[in-house]
Amino acid sequence: MSRPRRYPLTLALVLVGAAHASSLQGQQPPSGADPDSAQAVETQQPQGSQETQDAPRRPSPGGAFLRSLVVPGWGQVASGSPQRGTFYFTVESMSLWMILKTSKTLGSARDILAMGRFDAEERLIAEGSTDPADLSAVIDADQGVADALNLEQLRAQQREDWITFGVFFLLLGGADAFVAAHLADFPEPLQTVIRPLPDMGIELGFRLAF
Repeated sequence: MSRPRRYPLTLALVLVGAAHASSLQGQQPPSGADPDSAQAVETQQPQGSQETQDAPRRPSPGGAFLRSLVVPGWGQVASGSPQRGTFYFTVESMSLWMILKTSKTLGSARDILAMGRFDAEERLIAEGSTDPADLSAVIDADQGVADALNLEQLRAQQREDWITFGVFFLLLGGADAFVAAHLADFPEPLQTVIRPLPDMGIELGFRLAF
């Protein structure tokens, strides 16, 4: 009577052992498979995360601001706004060129003033009709010296204006790069239009997109 009861218990143990062996075999790589390829499959990343890593990193707003201070327009280009970057680079290049040009003309004006002062002093000394104590005031009152002095002041004012213009657009470009980095995922609200004029000038225009 006790013998028939052993068959169900033995059959259950055999089934449990077979199931356990099958699960272990499924966890192991197939025979003949390369272990490196199996490890590569386990460590393979999803396609979306790989594309995210390969995408170019855009600068932070502060980084874009500093880049535009170093090289005008760099912050806009790095933030995905190359047209605005080209605009600020062009404006700053023109400002730098005009600063160098007015500095050169200012140097020439100062040379003219120094030469005028020297000629007036030589002439007044040769005439001997001027008190040496009043010589400086008489030299400044000379017409040629006065004209050269006015020319020097005009050239100095022009250089100061271009320096102010360049600094203003440099800071404006940095602020624009800061905003461009914030709005990198939005369409450009500001469009720049540059058109040449017949009289050797340029016309700058802006368009706001709503």
